[in-house]
Amino acid sequence: MYIILMRHGEAVPQTEDVENRERGLTPKGMRQVRRTSRILARFLKENPIRIFTSPYVRTRQTAGILAEECFAEEIHTADELLQPNWQMVRNHLIQDGSPIALVSHHPFLQSYLLTTCSAAIQFDLAGIAVINYDLAWNQGRLVGYFTAGLRQLKKEG
Repeated sequence: MYIILMRHGEAVPQTEDVENRERGLTPKGMRQVRRTSRILARFLKENPIRIFTSPYVRTRQTAGILAEECFAEEIHTADELLQPNWQMVRNHLIQDGSPIALVSHHPFLQSYLLTTCSAAIQFDLAGIAVINYDLAWNQGRLVGYFTAGLRQLKKEG
């Protein structure tokens, strides 16, 4: 199964008037997310995905754009995506072998990637890591990493 880890796009800065959890995407952030979501859609070849997102505004907006581009019908909000414990995320969000996307924040995504497949990436804004995850073995292999700056998708074999 594929587990897709996606970081939100560029967000407005935190200010006295805008607290962290209420920060929305900037226009540039929306473009970043749309670009990487389209790359992912080509990679998935119209296979449907389930999307889970942290409750923060910028991740919910990111998940909405991802859903449009990848033809996902539902977006689920998951507080589990606000902490680094992969086992809790796995136990609560992964129920079958269908592809899922987890839209969250950099330190948590980096932790999930390290735990699931011993890979380390500093996630770019709107960056997407694709993991081919084996449920029986509880481990995966990083098979792709897409950024908003990627111009061409090449697939081996």
